[in-house]
Amino acid sequence: MKKIILIVDDESTIRWILKVTLEVKDFTVLEAASGEEAIRVAKQTQPHLVIMDYKMPDMSGWKTTAEIKKISPNTIVIGHTGYANEQNVQEGFDSGCSEILHKPVDLDEWERTIAKYLD
Repeated sequence: MKKIILIVDDESTIRWILKVTLEVKDFTVLEAASGEEAIRVAKQTQPHLVIMDYKMPDMSGWKTTAEIKKISPNTIVIGHTGYANEQNVQEGFDSGCSEILHKPVDLDEWERTIAKYLD
């Protein structure tokens, strides 16, 4: 059974880069461009792992993470942010993120982090 990964980012370029990279690794990849969309997709699919951007147009990625964790407590959430100050990172962990990675996206780091949780 393929593992399902949900990419949540309002930047379509980042979603596309991650999607192409992960589909080659034989994951089923879903996308959401907002927090509300991510919550709907998570309710429908129960993804194994979520890649969550912090800054979203409708609600923060950390608030979205907390909502997804209520729906699916075992879903792993890896946050990513360009606002990597100590308070923001701690809020990410408090919301339920297992890891926080920093922008710009480093594909090797993403692959290692995802493999840590899904291999």
